[in-house]
Amino acid sequence: MSTGYYIYEAIPVTELLGGRLEKYGVRDAQSPNATDNSKCLTDGEDNYLWAYGNPVDCFTRYLPNRYPGFILQSIATEFGVEIYSEHDLIDAAEEGAEAPKPWYMPGKKPTSEEIARLRADWRVECEALDQERERLWAKWQQEREAAG
Repeated sequence: MSTGYYIYEAIPVTELLGGRLEKYGVRDAQSPNATDNSKCLTDGEDNYLWAYGNPVDCFTRYLPNRYPGFILQSIATEFGVEIYSEHDLIDAAEEGAEAPKPWYMPGKKPTSEEIARLRADWRVECEALDQERERLWAKWQQEREAAG
């Protein structure tokens, strides 16, 4: 399973990986599967996001690569781009909407203290999502066993 994210203003790979995201703790994951047109980003918290194109015009989150929301929001804020989920694009097309709403929007550039607070909040959110996933997995296994 995967989720695609798209931007309308491409970002040169040299800029995406050129150090601007380091203040957020986002960096190149140095994946052995990376190519000139595909790079893997991480926030150092076991969250990963693949960037595609040169210049980059789309991103993909693959399971089980956890939750790339902090990475995507960092990109939106640092590069001033709106990021759209593939689901939003499909929903807007099906509903006949003129334009989809972006999933991640640029915000004001945070201070290092604000980034630390955002990272801490994101860490707590990821832990809650992991706990919910584990709870649902256990429930599914119990229902499966009960069904025989």
